[in-house]
Amino acid sequence: MKKLFFIILISLFLRGIVIADEKQTYVLNNLQEDFTTCYCYYKIAGEGISRGRELDQEAINGLNRSADIALESAYLIGQQLNMKTEAMSARVNMAFQKMQDEMGSDFINFSVILDKYAYYCKDVIEKPELRIQYWEDKY
Repeated sequence: MKKLFFIILISLFLRGIVIADEKQTYVLNNLQEDFTTCYCYYKIAGEGISRGRELDQEAINGLNRSADIALESAYLIGQQLNMKTEAMSARVNMAFQKMQDEMGSDFINFSVILDKYAYYCKDVIEKPELRIQYWEDKY
């Protein structure tokens, strides 16, 4: 249900864009990067939980749903920006690599990215309109 609401919200936002000016491009580019970052975070978090002693399938499923929403959103925004699939994939790879570097490529240090991205990504997924406003204000 949240996913459907989110997709409708993004679709309405994207339909409202008739001419992509600098501000809109700036907002969409940064929003696309936010969703890409969160996709990577949720995938890494899911992998980290699946490696734990107590397998929490409900948590893994929730992380996978959030990752799917983030990836779909990043893709839709990327299309709006006329980004090539290769460019979007490169962004994903760079975000994964950045998080791997932050953890020292060791899941024992997962708390480093948990602390940095958990609430940020929760807000990006659940309240994208606030993130849009953030980037508009920052412009």
